[in-house]
Amino acid sequence: MSLPYHILDVFTSTPFLGNPLAIVTLPPHTTLSTPQKQSIAKEFNLSETVVVHDIHNPTGSSERHFDIFTPRAELPFAGHPTIGTAAHLYEQGAKTLIAKAGRIDIEKTNSGALRAAIPHDVRLHWERLPLPTSVSTNNDTLQREIAEAENGAPLFSIVNGMAFALIELPSLEHLSAVELGVAPELPVELLDEGWHGGWSTRRYYYVVLDSEEGEDKATYRLRTRMVKVSPAMEDPATGSAACALGSYLSLHKSSAQAVAFEITQGVEMGRESHILIDTCVEQDADGARSLQTVHLGGTAVQVASGTIAVPA
Repeated sequence: MSLPYHILDVFTSTPFLGNPLAIVTLPPHTTLSTPQKQSIAKEFNLSETVVVHDIHNPTGSSERHFDIFTPRAELPFAGHPTIGTAAHLYEQGAKTLIAKAGRIDIEKTNSGALRAAIPHDVRLHWERLPLPTSVSTNNDTLQREIAEAENGAPLFSIVNGMAFALIELPSLEHLSAVELGVAPELPVELLDEGWHGGWSTRRYYYVVLDSEEGEDKATYRLRTRMVKVSPAMEDPATGSAACALGSYLSLHKSSAQAVAFEITQGVEMGRESHILIDTCVEQDADGARSLQTVHLGGTAVQVASGTIAVPA
C-alpha cells in the first residue's frame, strides 16, 4: 500500500523558506502501528512528519485527528505541524484538529494566516539553567557572554513533556554567534517532579527587538533561534517554543491582559520564518496572573507531493 503525502513550508508564504513539514494522509478505516508511523517519519527525516486520519465525508465533519512524529519519537503537540496541517486541511472543511495534547480550534484571519487555539498546561519550573560547563573552543567574548546569559535562564513548559530553556541574549550579534553542539545536555532532574518526560534539552535563544507595553495590551517583536542539543541541530521555526516564550513573557514580564508577539526565526540558517503569538491573561485580586488562551498563527505553502510506501 502507498499513501499520499504533501510537503509544505510552514511559517512562510515563500517556497523553500520556513520549516518543511511532511503530511501523510491515512485513508478511512485504515490503521498503521506506531512503529510504522515512526518509520515513515524517519524516512522523510524532517523535524516533524504528521499522519492525518482521513474521513469518508470531509464536508460532513469539521474535525480531523492527526499524529505528530519526529524521526525519533511521537510528540503530543508541536507548532509548525499544527499550522501546516491546518493550512492543508482548512479548505477541506477542517476547523478543529485533534492532537494527543488535545483539541485545537482553527480560524482564518483577515490577512489569510491560520490561527490555532493551542492546548496548554504551562509551568515555570523551580530550578534554573546552570552555567554551561564548557564554552566554545574560540573562548571569545561573545561565547563567554552567551554562556553567562544561559546561567539562571528559566525552564518553562507549554505542556507536560515539552520543556524549553528560554535564554535572552543582549543583541543580534550574540544571537548570530550561538553555536550548535556546544552547550551540554540539560539534566531532566532540573524539571519539577512529574514533568521529566518528553523532550527537555531544547534551548530557545531570543532577542527583544522592541516592545510596547500598555495597561490592556502589549506588543513584542522578537528574533529567535532554536538549538537542539541531541542531536545537534537548528530548527528554522519552532511554534511550540514560540508558544512557551510568549506564555512566559505574558505571565512573568508583561503586565497587560492581551499580549501579541511577532517572532522571526531561521534567519541565520537561510530559512526565514514568521510566527505570530497572542495571549490573554487574567489577574486575580492578589495579583497572580494566569494564562487563559494562547493562539499560534502563520501561513504555509505547498512545495511537493507524491506517494510513499507503507513500511512493513
